[in-house]
Order: sequence, then C-alpha cells, then structure tokens
Amino acid sequence: MLPMFLIVNGLVLIGLAVYGAFEGITWRAFTGLLLGNILCISNFLLLGAAVNKTVTKITEKQGKFYATVNYGGRYIGLFLCLAAGLYFKVIDIIPAFAPLFVPKLHYTVKYVFTGKKYGDLNN
Repeated sequence: MLPMFLIVNGLVLIGLAVYGAFEGITWRAFTGLLLGNILCISNFLLLGAAVNKTVTKITEKQGKFYATVNYGGRYIGLFLCLAAGLYFKVIDIIPAFAPLFVPKLHYTVKYVFTGKKYGDLNN
C-alpha cells in the first residue's frame, strides 16, 4: 500500500503547488496533509488491531459487537480530530481528507488491474 500512499500524497502536493501558483497557499494546507496522513495511518493500524482482537472473542456475537463499537469509535474519533482542526483553522479540508481514501483506492486499483472479481478477493 506504500506506493499508493506515496502516489496520492504526491498528487496532493502537485495539486497544492498548482493551486498555490494561482491562488496562493497557506501553511494550513501542509498541516492538513500531515494530519490526514497521521489519521490515515492510525486508522489503518487501529483497524488491524481491532480485527485481531475481534477474532479472539469467545462468541460470534461478542466479536460482532466489538467490531461494530470499534468501527463507530474510530470514525467518531476521526471526525472529532478533523472537526477540531477545521474549527481552530489549523488545516485545510482537501489536503486533510485526500490521504483518508488511500486504503480504499489501493484495494480498488489493485483488483481492477489484476482482473479479479468480488468473489476472488479472499484469494
């Protein structure tokens, strides 16, 4: 996933440079990109930890409950971090949100170009 992560960040930086050439750019764009990257990596690591802990639950019902609570908690935390950054005017919205799509974009591109279908995702 690292190549896709670098590609998306590179494209955002190119977009910021082009936008900055015409409209001017502020430090908030770079802090937004930094925060977005930190949140993306943290979200992905927390997802892995949650999946690992979910499969160790005693019953299926406990596992589903833990996964659901963790899913909601991660996105509430993500929203609160982004909302605080926007409220205090320390980030710009586009650079902060772009890195959050890296995992989805990576897996979509990976399976589109390898020609696999939805049922083949486990192989």
